[in-house]
Amino acid sequence: MLFVVAWPTPVDVGSRGLIFRVLRMLHRHGVPEFVNYNVIEFTANFAMFVPLGFLIALLFGPRWWWAALIICAGLSVAIELYQYLLLPDRYATVRDVVANSTGGTLGAVLALAPIAWHRRAQE
Repeated sequence: MLFVVAWPTPVDVGSRGLIFRVLRMLHRHGVPEFVNYNVIEFTANFAMFVPLGFLIALLFGPRWWWAALIICAGLSVAIELYQYLLLPDRYATVRDVVANSTGGTLGAVLALAPIAWHRRAQE
């Protein structure tokens, strides 16, 4: 995650042509047109934060699992500020904050099952 966040240029810059070719092929084979580059980028940002939210929720446990939501959102804002202020070739967007925060939230919610299981096992 740190590698992707701190890279000085967009990490997909060398593969955009391939991404667009694959998207055209998928569209020709029935994938809806709304599945475009922006959807793929949003999904990648979302997916990058799911494990983080999961791990933070596990770390904080049953009483404070929700802190993962705040931590993931705060980290996302910090990342976007870092990119905006220090990486002129990167794009800082609110959409990335939304994607990252939503992914972190899903990860934290998914952690509730093992948290509950562990809690029951200890009773």
